Amino acid sequence: MPAFELSADNLQRVCRDLAWSEISAMAGFKAALPSRADSAHCHWSNNAPGALALDSLARMQLATAAATWCNAYDVGFEDLFLAKRSVTDWAAVMQRARASGAKHFTFSTSGSTGTRKHIRHFEDVLASEARAWAQVLSSAPAAMPVTRVVVLCPTHHIYGFIWGVLVPIALGVPALDADLSNLPPLLPGDLVVAVPDQWTWLARRDPQAHGVQGVSSTAPLPSAVHQQLIAPIAGKSFLTRLLQIYGSSETAGLAWRDNPVSAYQLAPGRSRSQDGGITLELPSGTAVALAVQDELAWTGDRTFNLIGRADSMVQVGGHNVSAEWVASKLRSHPLVKQAVVRLNAEPSPRLKAFVVLHDAGQWQHPSQVEAWALSEMPAHALPKTFTYGALLPVNAMGKPSDWLET
Repeated sequence: MPAFELSADNLQRVCRDLAWSEISAMAGFKAALPSRADSAHCHWSNNAPGALALDSLARMQLATAAATWCNAYDVGFEDLFLAKRSVTDWAAVMQRARASGAKHFTFSTSGSTGTRKHIRHFEDVLASEARAWAQVLSSAPAAMPVTRVVVLCPTHHIYGFIWGVLVPIALGVPALDADLSNLPPLLPGDLVVAVPDQWTWLARRDPQAHGVQGVSSTAPLPSAVHQQLIAPIAGKSFLTRLLQIYGSSETAGLAWRDNPVSAYQLAPGRSRSQDGGITLELPSGTAVALAVQDELAWTGDRTFNLIGRADSMVQVGGHNVSAEWVASKLRSHPLVKQAVVRLNAEPSPRLKAFVVLHDAGQWQHPSQVEAWALSEMPAHALPKTFTYGALLPVNAMGKPSDWLET
C-alpha cells in the first residue's frame, strides 16, 4: 500500500515536538518553554524578540535531530536545518527535502539509555500499520466511530507519529494536540492517545466525558488504572474502550489488547515465527524477523503474554532508561564514591538512588549532588528520591538489596 502524503501542518507538528523535546533536555531552557502543544511558534534566532538564546552547539544539536528524523542527509539538505531558526521554517525544509527524494522516517531512542539509537522505518510499512490500527478500532462489536484524535504525547516518537499523525489520516479525521495542563473538553467519538503516566493522572480525576476511546503504549499500563478508566459510573464509563499497544521504537506496534487481563493479540501484518518471535509481513510480500525486547509466553498462534524485559532497560514516563547509566552518571560526580539506581514502580514508575559519598561528613549536605543531577540528566532519568548511607545496601547473603526511601 502507498505511503501517506504528509501536509505542512503535520510536519510542523512533528518539528514542534522534536524541537521542544531537544530544547527541554538542555540545562536552563525548559522553564522558558511553553507547553508542548503551545510551542508551534518556538524559535531560537538570537535577534528576534522572545527567541531562545541557543548557542551554536545547541543549534547544531537541534539541526542534527531534525535532519536525522526526515533523512535529509540522503539528499544533502542537512545544512538547511542549521540555517533555519524556527519550527515553521523547519517544516518547510522537510517538505523540500522530501520533494527532492528524502524518504522514510528515522526515530531516535532516548539518550538516557547511554547511546542514542536511530532506527529508520519505511513509510509504506508505517502507513500499512496505521491502516491496520484503523481496522482494529472498527473491529469491536458496536464499535463507536472515531471523529477526532486528541494527542497527548509527542509526534516525533514512533508511537505518537503512528497514532497522532498517520492513524488520523487513515481514519480521515482531524488531530488535536493537547497537554494535561490544558486538556480540552473531550467529546463522544474522541480517541485519546496518551502514555501510562498520563492515563494514571486522568484516572484520578473526573474527566466529565463519556463515549471516549483511548490508546496507551510505551510502557505497561497498570491493570487497576485500566479498570478504573473503563469502569461504569452512574451507568456510564469515561472510556468505552482502551487499547494497550505493545511495541518499541525498533519494531513499531506489534500487538494489542483492550482487556487488562487478556493476552496480547498480534496486530494485522504480524505473525508468530518458528523460533517463538514475531515476524513482520512487509507490503512487498516479504517477511522480516523483529527483535523483540521482551520474553513472550505464547497462548496461541496469535496471542501471548509478556514475561518481562529481556534487556536491562526500565520504563520511566514513556522513556527507556538504563538504571546503570544513571548510576554511572552519579558516580562521575567528585563527591560520590558509590551509587546504585533502581526502579520504584509505585505509585508510578520512577527511579530512586542510593548514594555513598567519599566524605561521610557531607551526608547531611547532599544538595550539591542532587542539584548537579538536576542540571545534567533529562527529567525522566533523574532519580525522584536520593538515599545516603555509609555502605551500599546488601541482604543477609551479601547480595545487593532494595532499600527504604528517605
